[in-house]
Amino acid sequence: MSRVEGSITINVSPEVVHTALEDVAYAPEWTPPLVKVWDIQGRGAGCTYKWSYKLGPTTIDGSTEITESTMERFVMNTTGGIPSTWTWIMTPVEAGTEINVAVEYSVPGSIFGAFADKLVIENQNKKAMTETLAALKARLEG
Repeated sequence: MSRVEGSITINVSPEVVHTALEDVAYAPEWTPPLVKVWDIQGRGAGCTYKWSYKLGPTTIDGSTEITESTMERFVMNTTGGIPSTWTWIMTPVEAGTEINVAVEYSVPGSIFGAFADKLVIENQNKKAMTETLAALKARLEG
């Protein structure tokens, strides 16, 4: 299992961040590699949806279930191309909300998968994490 982490402070309340995370239809606007989402069923914990995600020259499809959704913690489990768990922790701070995100994922395929992860996928995921947090900040503070 591999892990990518990121953090940022956004000058809005945790409630505003939480609302943005739950509004998955707009996630492609602040998650650059997320091409599209569809078949959204519900909102908050228990919500499911399908997605397409750009990973290098390839687009992978999968589905997500939101398993936890509070002002402090938001957790999504994905299945499909690269299974993953996304955990968002929101902490109120004087300047707004500190967000810490951890994504744990598994690249399919034994030795080749591990090799590809270290050479390519891990770096792309780190870049995507930085871009996603910056885009979310720009959208919410906009």
